[in-house]
Amino acid sequence: YSFCTLLVTFFVVFSMMFKKMLLAAGGLFTVSSATPNFMIFMADDQQFYFDESPPPRYDGVAPTLTAMNRVRDEGAVFLRAYAASTMCAPSRFALLTGRYASRGEYAIDLAQSKNGNDPTWNGRVGVSVPSSKITGADHQRTTAKTLSDNGYRTIHAGKWHLATNDINWQSDYPALVSRVKESGFTDAVAVYHSNMNQGNKASDGTVYGHNLEWMVESTLNVVEDAVINKQNFYLYFAPTAPHGPSPYDDMFLDERATPSGWLPQTPVTTMKSRSVIRAEGNDDPAIVSHLWVDESLAALMEGLDSLNVLDTTMIILCMDHGMGAKNQIYEGGARILQAVRYPPLAIPGTVISSVVSNIDISATITDIAGLIPSYQVDGRSWKNDLQGNPSSVTVPKVIELGTDRAVIADRFKFFSLDAQSTRTNLLGVHPHINDCIQLYDVVTDGGEQLNLVGDASYNNEVTDYSDFIKRHDEGTQMPEVQNSQLLVANFGNTQTVPGNKVGKQETTCTTVLWSCEVFTSRRSCSAATCPGTGSACVWSRRTCSC
Repeated sequence: YSFCTLLVTFFVVFSMMFKKMLLAAGGLFTVSSATPNFMIFMADDQQFYFDESPPPRYDGVAPTLTAMNRVRDEGAVFLRAYAASTMCAPSRFALLTGRYASRGEYAIDLAQSKNGNDPTWNGRVGVSVPSSKITGADHQRTTAKTLSDNGYRTIHAGKWHLATNDINWQSDYPALVSRVKESGFTDAVAVYHSNMNQGNKASDGTVYGHNLEWMVESTLNVVEDAVINKQNFYLYFAPTAPHGPSPYDDMFLDERATPSGWLPQTPVTTMKSRSVIRAEGNDDPAIVSHLWVDESLAALMEGLDSLNVLDTTMIILCMDHGMGAKNQIYEGGARILQAVRYPPLAIPGTVISSVVSNIDISATITDIAGLIPSYQVDGRSWKNDLQGNPSSVTVPKVIELGTDRAVIADRFKFFSLDAQSTRTNLLGVHPHINDCIQLYDVVTDGGEQLNLVGDASYNNEVTDYSDFIKRHDEGTQMPEVQNSQLLVANFGNTQTVPGNKVGKQETTCTTVLWSCEVFTSRRSCSAATCPGTGSACVWSRRTCSC
């Protein structure tokens, strides 16, 4: 067995060296260096082991993630990166579309069908795993679609989690591949529908689990084909690990076992053997699963290097959400790792302190590619931040979870929570978790312990952030209001911004605080008639108007 392993390793290394010699000699494998390739690497439920992680910090033994550290050391690290949602599917929706999950057609239809006749419904679209699916026209509103329409090879590998359950994906792998391709991907390889259970079976009866070697080999085969054919590529590589079921246990499965069925031969990669990875992690399941993920990143980077496209590929390393407070909009659930390696723009050692979100990644990619999406995106490009020229315009980032919302900009973070929602203080460290309105200075209070609402010196911040949340609500709940101006913040000045005010609803009707009082009341105004005119005061689009 050891001799065979050595022979396979020799073959892989020799092939990589041969390709590099051809490239150096100006052989077949050349792509445009003026237009970059893109690779998004996002593991599932990864722990935030790095120094910029927010409270509560991981207090266990952290593994040495060599490949991830390389991306960080050779590029830019974002100190204040957020996920657009603290759950898996809605975060992925935002990442791949550049749009908030509350904009999704499926989510809007689901919310209306569930709540349309409920007079207590606050009107917000619920953002959850079941509601965050790409359907209908949303298949055309993806980064992959924009790039593929402009000649890019667009590749998905790994976890999808954005398909509806109208098909038994476990028994129909080809249908799953086709569904992913509907969202603009020219290639869908090593695809997993969503989270797995222990003992999953493919259509041929193969029991499968996490299989990063299959993912890496399948991905690099397509990337190599793209390079040979002089195509730029966009790769979304989404490992199913470290999310459960236990990746450690699945490392004892045969590498030929996959959701597509039993492979004819074992995947060939430069990855360390599973036994070596387990030994390096001292058989600690959590550590080993992260080392396995990191090893897949290392193999991808080696593969790109062998094709001479490593330095012309923007590698974006990120998380789907935080793990310290997963499924909560506090910092531990919303803050994520984000690092970028791209020598033409990102100088090694660059540290970026601007507030960014994974919803910005789509806008950044199309910006760097020199393309304009055919649809409205919510994100903002951070290309200039990479070049040391951050924007002077404050663009707040919204975090969505269920019908709760938070917005972060600069040092303040504001919460607008639905009194009808159920929140569990999983950490036992957030004393104001049941306050419907919360404001924190997360620069000095990263643990979000002191709610500043009620302190008169912060009234302006409460009003400004409330206004922005309302504009976000209006812009995402009504499909006909797809106007980017609704999502422009003008903190601290008097410029008029389109969109209804909300901290207090600015009408001639009696003002009502946008808080639990509105959320728990019927859709009505507190004034029967408008002062001065006697006209009816009506409740329309969640706003009191005359």
